[in-house]
Amino acid sequence: MPISATTGPRSEDPDDAELVRRACAGDPRAWELIVDRHLALVNAVARSYRLSVPDREDAVQTVWLTLNQHLPRLRAPDRLRAWLRRVTSDVCARQRRRALRQRPVDPHLLADLAPADGPDPESAYLERERHDELHRAIRRLTDARDRIAVLHYLDETPAPEWVHGAAGPRAAANHRRRIVRSLRRLMKGPE
Repeated sequence: MPISATTGPRSEDPDDAELVRRACAGDPRAWELIVDRHLALVNAVARSYRLSVPDREDAVQTVWLTLNQHLPRLRAPDRLRAWLRRVTSDVCARQRRRALRQRPVDPHLLADLAPADGPDPESAYLERERHDELHRAIRRLTDARDRIAVLHYLDETPAPEWVHGAAGPRAAANHRRRIVRSLRRLMKGPE
């Protein structure tokens, strides 16, 4: 005769305290018996909260995970049924509060919204990362004059005359290319 939610365990089946003790000792069959014995109760309590099917399934799974984690610390293993009822109620109430905070939105409505001014958060984040990486590379340049020149180039202001001397625009262009190559190497290499 199988175990039922209304009649409980058969007289020859071990009680909850014994099953908890055996499950804590690593007996997989004891865990299976605990789940078989109390699954109907956990499901019934979860259904009473009228959660969506996925939320209810998540809640039930959370109850069994919680039991698995707390099994060795149960103070009254003989009151496992009451513990499961309370934990299931707590988990389902939390799940219901979470579901009420989350309002589903039609993705088509989001697509129709006008984009906010400025870059999207991902682009802004990536731009900031590039900026930080470039400035780390600039700080690692060995020549202080090169660091100053790069900062002027980034601001699109002419570099001070002492950076490339009076050699003229060709020397300035060569200097810029040399600094760009150095920065590329620094940005690709380890810090």
